[in-house]
Amino acid sequence: MDELSESAISPQTAPSRGLLTGGVKAAIAITVVVVLGASAGGAYAYSDHLSRQDAIARQAAAAHLAAARTNLDLAEHSAVKLETALTAVASASGGIADAGSVDALTAAVVVLTDEADKPVFSTSAPLSAIDDRTADLDAAVAAALATLPAVGESVKTAGAARLSAAGSASAASVSAAKSQLASLTAYLARGDDPRGLIIPTINAVKAAQASHAAAVAAAAAAAAAARSTHHSSGGSFSAGPGAPVCASDVLTCVNQIRAYYGLHALSNNSSLNATAQACADRMAASGQMTHSAYPGGWSTWGENIAEGYGSSVSVFNAWMASPGHRANILRPAFTQMGLGRVSAGNWWCQQFGG
Repeated sequence: MDELSESAISPQTAPSRGLLTGGVKAAIAITVVVVLGASAGGAYAYSDHLSRQDAIARQAAAAHLAAARTNLDLAEHSAVKLETALTAVASASGGIADAGSVDALTAAVVVLTDEADKPVFSTSAPLSAIDDRTADLDAAVAAALATLPAVGESVKTAGAARLSAAGSASAASVSAAKSQLASLTAYLARGDDPRGLIIPTINAVKAAQASHAAAVAAAAAAAAAARSTHHSSGGSFSAGPGAPVCASDVLTCVNQIRAYYGLHALSNNSSLNATAQACADRMAASGQMTHSAYPGGWSTWGENIAEGYGSSVSVFNAWMASPGHRANILRPAFTQMGLGRVSAGNWWCQQFGG
């Protein structure tokens, strides 16, 4: 007999389809609340982050602006100091450095002065304007400094030439000037800023020149005193009754007075003429009365010198009025005579040999 079997489920255990239990609903509600709360918190957190970033950006911009203003203040201060220093260099270099290099420096200082004298920016000035002003000042400073090497090179060259010409300067002043010139040369060779050495170098060279000028003046004074001693015995010379009155060339006058004293005549000597002329040329060139060195070739030799006498007779009479010079003219051992003269200034040199 066939049997049919059927499974039966009680209503208490069968699940309800399409419906949520109260516990599940509560769990979902809590989850939604948590999610919404988290989303709101994230939005608040993001907004706070943006605020902080904005504050940081504003602080950075303010710091950048403050730094730019500080840089501008420093640039203006440096420009004013440089303007003063370069003006002093230009002034000191005038007449020593070549005019072109000094003019270029002066023109650059004018531009620098114009930049440094511009009105101060207000506190509300934008960063771009401050940066532009600072860049203009930096460019003016750089342009002014770029003119210094040419001035330094010119001072070095002119200073060396002036020092070389200051042959009578003291050893100390020459040494100081050479030291300054060497330092300036080294700075220029390295491409260093020479502004701190240009003026000291100029001053050192000028000090050597002043020392030279003082030595030349002292020598001139000594020469004047020597002329007074050599050319004057405090009165005129008188050979006594019957002495010849010379109105001719120096050799004729010499031989006339030697004959008066019973001495042999002197002969004109070409070698002595040449060395006497060299002596006169030397004195005229130096502006100083100086005796010659013994030329050699003579058993006995002598020399008379003079300056300022306009004729043969006047210089002969001056020599005869001076005991030392008169002794040469009347020395028995001499047999030869030579004479040299430079008309400009009337420099005379008389040499004797025997």
